[in-house]
Amino acid sequence: MKMYQIEEVKPFMAQLLLQETFDKFCVSVAEMRTIVPITIKGTMSHDWLSPEDAEKYKELEYIPWKLLRPVVFELIKGKQTPDFLKIQFVHYSANGDCGGLRVQFEAGTLTCLSTYTPAEFSLDRNAETFWDENCRAFLKKHEIVSTQL
Repeated sequence: MKMYQIEEVKPFMAQLLLQETFDKFCVSVAEMRTIVPITIKGTMSHDWLSPEDAEKYKELEYIPWKLLRPVVFELIKGKQTPDFLKIQFVHYSANGDCGGLRVQFEAGTLTCLSTYTPAEFSLDRNAETFWDENCRAFLKKHEIVSTQL
């Protein structure tokens, strides 16, 4: 588990909300506080999707960010910055392990926290370390300026 403070909030938020940077992730939960608090549970309702999308996403438990991104953008766009925003991204490995990346904005500070949950208990932390390194590389690849806390 590694935490990073994002140094340049506006460019990061543009990548998060307007670009495809995070589209490979799914979202387990998104919370935001604007004029009212809003919580979105990311559990997919496959019956609501078109037959094509239902087939395309049938293996996913959580909604792809690609589908949720425009909804979140509509909820928070405006002249004022949200008081609070938290998005828990998840990515499942073939073995059932779950890597996560939590994006949180609160009190003017933006952080990313890498998380890792193995499918089965293990004392071996190599997979967790690998996920943490991949999260760091992801930030660097997309030129997201951050400081590890």
